[in-house]
Parts: sequence; structure tokens; C-alpha cells
Amino acid sequence: MEDVFDTTGRPPKGWMHAIFHGGPYGEDVGRCIPGPPAPETLAVPLAEGGVHTYRLWTVGSWSDPDDPIAVYNPDGPPVPPSLLTGQEKEWLRDRHQKEGLGPLKLVALDAGGRLVRDPDAPTIETMLAGLQHREHLLLQWLIDDGEGDWYLQVLFDEDDTYEVVHQAGTAAEREGTRSASLAAVRDAVLRWAADQPSWRPVLEGPTAGDES
Repeated sequence: MEDVFDTTGRPPKGWMHAIFHGGPYGEDVGRCIPGPPAPETLAVPLAEGGVHTYRLWTVGSWSDPDDPIAVYNPDGPPVPPSLLTGQEKEWLRDRHQKEGLGPLKLVALDAGGRLVRDPDAPTIETMLAGLQHREHLLLQWLIDDGEGDWYLQVLFDEDDTYEVVHQAGTAAEREGTRSASLAAVRDAVLRWAADQPSWRPVLEGPTAGDES
């Protein structure tokens, strides 16, 4: 990113003010970033090597609504692994079949970027149990059945609860729930990966009037 600063109170066209909490830009005053809209992430090369990633926390304004200010925090909202694109799905399916493994149906991606093709139940359990706070596990079906993506995403949050997001098709068909029970989440994820419709009631719990 270019080193663009503003000391006049109005950034150049195509740029906006930003505040950074910690990291290499933590002491900068008047730094500008491309926008609006503000980028969700900013990768800053470090002098000693490597990259420091800032994540967008919020966008506000001190006094002028026409001068939005982006606030970045290295501990911003957890970011899940990216869904595979259509081209990536095709490459994986071709590779899987060339290796004599038959049709590829499901992939699992963890927070470190590891991808497992057609994970079995023990592998999914291990990946789920290995989640640290603010980390995601993503399971994505590699099917071509209409529009959109079919996936199940699990976030292990800082309050020791699990946020489960499910999408079957387009973003309009996305829904989420939260559970404090690793056992319930594990059971639901394994059932979903086995394409069992009974995965959903596991997270919803007993209905009114049910006796345990």
C-alpha cells in the first residue's frame, strides 16, 4: 500500500482516513487508505520479513459524515477460510479422479489453510477438536446443483461457544445458530457431512414439550 498521508483534514480523491491499533501503523497519524469503501483486510510487509494483517473493525466519523474513518485492529472479527471457486472445485475434482479416487464430494478447510479431500469422520472430529478461539472449520460440498454454495462453517468463539453457519444455495438461504456443546456441534457436523437430514435437530435441541 502506498504511503499516503493527509494533514489538511481532507484526504486525496479515492482515499480515506484510517486509524490502526497496534502493528507497524499503530503510531501513524493522518494515514490514508484506498476507499471508501474501506478494504476488509490490509496486509503490511514487515521490515524483518513476513506480513502484518490488519482487519477492518468499524467505519465511523469524528464530526463530518463525508469524511469516514476506518478503524483497523489486528484482533478484528475472525475471518473464515474462503470458499472454493468454481474453477478450484473443477481442478480438485479432476485431480481426485486422476488419482483413481473417484468423484470428489466434500472438502474441509481449517484456519491454517489446510484442505482435506473427502474427510472421514475421525478427521473431521480431529479438525473440530483442534479449533482454537477465533478459528473456523469450513466444510464445503463440491456439487453443481443450481446456484450458490453448500457449506457448513463452525467458529469457536472467545466465549467458548460454537457459531455454526449453514448455507444451502444462495446467501438468502444462509442461517446460523450457536451452541456451547462441542458434542452437539460434532454430532451435527458429522451428520451434515454424511448428508443426513437429521443434523439440524441436534443443534436445535429438544422442542417444547419433549421430555429428556
